[in-house]
Amino acid sequence: MKKLFLTLALAFVGIMSANAQLWIGGGLGASVQKNHTSFSIAPEVGYAINSKWQIALGASYNFTQAKGTDLLGNEITNTTNALALQPYIRYVAGTIGKKFSLFVDLCGDFGLVDDARDYAVTLQPGIAWQATEKFTAAFRFCKVGYDHNFYGTDGFLLDGDLAAPQIRLYYNF
Repeated sequence: MKKLFLTLALAFVGIMSANAQLWIGGGLGASVQKNHTSFSIAPEVGYAINSKWQIALGASYNFTQAKGTDLLGNEITNTTNALALQPYIRYVAGTIGKKFSLFVDLCGDFGLVDDARDYAVTLQPGIAWQATEKFTAAFRFCKVGYDHNFYGTDGFLLDGDLAAPQIRLYYNF
C-alpha cells in the first residue's frame, strides 16, 4: 500500500512539474415544469495532452420525477435516480481569435447501479470560451452516435437542442 501511494505521489509531482494542464469543473442542471422535475450534477477532471488533444473523466447524477395519470384517472409519479461514468476525448479543431476554440468530444456514457447495462458512444461538437487564464466555459450543442438505452433509445441517436446547450465550467491549474 505504501509503494502504491508513493508511486501515485511521484506520478502526480512529475505531471505537475512538467507544466501539465490539469483542470477540474463540470456542470449543474435543473428543470422544474408542471408535471416534470429534474436535477443533475456532473463533476469532471481533465488533462490537456497538448494544444489539440484533451482527455477527461466525468461522473453524473440525475434525478427525474414525472407526474401523470393512468387510464383509470389515478395520479402516478415516476421517480428515477441515475448515476453514470462519462469519460471523453476532446479534439480541438481550431481557434477563433485568442479566446474561443471549436472542439468535438468522443464521449462514452456508462450507466452504473440500476442502469448498469445502459451505455452510449457519441460525438458532441461545441465551442469553448477561455474567459481568463484560469477559467473556461464549454458549450456542447448536440449528440450524434449510438445509444443503448442511456438516453432512452436503442440504436442511432441524433439529439440537438441549440436553445439549451450543455454548459460546463472549468478551473485550469
